[in-house]
Amino acid sequence: MSYVSTPPTTPSTDVVRAFQKMRRGVLYVLIAWVFLGVGFTIMVGGLFVTVMRAAVGGGALIAALSGLILGLALIVIGAIIALVGFYADFIPGADDLARVNPDFSTASSLIRIGYIWGLILCLVGAILTIVIILLIGYVFLLIGFIGIMIMCFKLNEIYGNVMYLIAGIFFILSIFIPFLGIVSWVLLYVALGETIRKSQTSAGPTQPLIQV
Repeated sequence: MSYVSTPPTTPSTDVVRAFQKMRRGVLYVLIAWVFLGVGFTIMVGGLFVTVMRAAVGGGALIAALSGLILGLALIVIGAIIALVGFYADFIPGADDLARVNPDFSTASSLIRIGYIWGLILCLVGAILTIVIILLIGYVFLLIGFIGIMIMCFKLNEIYGNVMYLIAGIFFILSIFIPFLGIVSWVLLYVALGETIRKSQTSAGPTQPLIQV
């Protein structure tokens, strides 16, 4: 009779990879937030100055219009970066997580529908400067937001990291106070990093396997 130790119980590699993809996607979103925030500020400022100086004409009007165009360009760049982050990393990561754990399937579906279509419509609306398309895109983004909230609450429930819970709450508040959105993404980025580290280092006790 001999004793052979079985490998320790470790978290699924697929789960770790899913979290890694999601975290990369969140990083893209944070970068996009910088472009979107700066672009929106410049665009609003340019629009205000353009209206105020419309009667002046000449160089003042041209400068104001240039600011408006620059702000719009930064918004488009930010939307593209966010779209790449969601499409290439975050959404595939959420889908991978849902395949491993069906508890995340609803959140994954809402995120995919909301953010893919929402970002595309917002991008098209910004380029064509069509307000109705931007509004429809915003509605889709709200669907994606709901998916993110559900996922954050579920992650807190399963992995016991209160930062997921706080991120989910901040996502809700960001619907009414938009600048809180970046705080939500930062919290999610940090929480995912902690979950990845714990998942990579945790291991269960070694169990002996009796062979005769």
